[in-house]
Amino acid sequence: MKTPFRLLAATAAVLCLGAPVAHAEGKPAKVVVSHVTSPFNVPSIVMQRTGMLEKAFAADGIKVELPEITSGAKQVQALAAGSLDIAGVLGGTSAIIGRANGAEVVIVAAYSRNAEAFFVMSLAKGPATIESLKGKTVAGPKGTTLNQLLVAALASRRMTLADVSYINMDLPAARAALLAGKVDAATLAGNHSLAVEAAGGKVIASGKGLIQPTTVIAVNKAFLDKHPAQVERFLAVHRDAVDFVARNRAEALKLAAEEQKISLADAARMLAWYDFSPVMTDADIANLNADQDFMLESRMIERRIDIRKDLVHPMAFRQR
Repeated sequence: MKTPFRLLAATAAVLCLGAPVAHAEGKPAKVVVSHVTSPFNVPSIVMQRTGMLEKAFAADGIKVELPEITSGAKQVQALAAGSLDIAGVLGGTSAIIGRANGAEVVIVAAYSRNAEAFFVMSLAKGPATIESLKGKTVAGPKGTTLNQLLVAALASRRMTLADVSYINMDLPAARAALLAGKVDAATLAGNHSLAVEAAGGKVIASGKGLIQPTTVIAVNKAFLDKHPAQVERFLAVHRDAVDFVARNRAEALKLAAEEQKISLADAARMLAWYDFSPVMTDADIANLNADQDFMLESRMIERRIDIRKDLVHPMAFRQR
């Protein structure tokens, strides 16, 4: 399966992530950070709603831009092109695909682990089991953690994607299609799954026991080499946001509920699904390797990379 990153391979340089970070060459006029709040990225919501990121960089006269880029593929393309400095929330699968195809993407921290936040769902009168999906239409975003969940759920019943009609749709479109009865099932996450549940829908399978998804914070390699202090500054603010969620839970839930347009009860329920520790662990590396195995088997990538050496910077393991 060809990916949009293949065009980057011809111009990408071979990286050595274990090398020391170069000293910064002055300060950038601006830092561009992707802003992704869905499915339930509470630290990012807190960071944006409180203005803590802008305040931290304003101390040195650096402007912060927060474009909303929800597609992992587009984030990696923007990182490779240099139009995005930091991917604030990036799926581990997207980072692997990009690096395997030559994009200079570097993981500098973990963002979350959230297996219980991903679902295969149907309406009340729709399919009730994975086996009953055979011959049915399933909507969801391809090349993502939700794609991986569907494959894993089918495999657990000795089935493959060939047993269903799989239509590529982003989360809002997949939810709308399911609620309108245009598809039999959908792979959903976050408030999209809550909306279907509120409409009487049901969970056919969740990620628990099937996948171990890891989202990450990634940067443009050239930006890291030139401005390591600004990457460290961003990570310090991110850690502050994670601490805010832990120490000011009620306020964080209020901000997240307002952003996602859900109830406080639903926000509290969803928060329990997430581990926002920014420190990369050996378990995270194992999970990313499992993601890579899935993508190789699914022909989403054609070559294997060394996750620890080729993709993850040592600083990712030494977050406070």
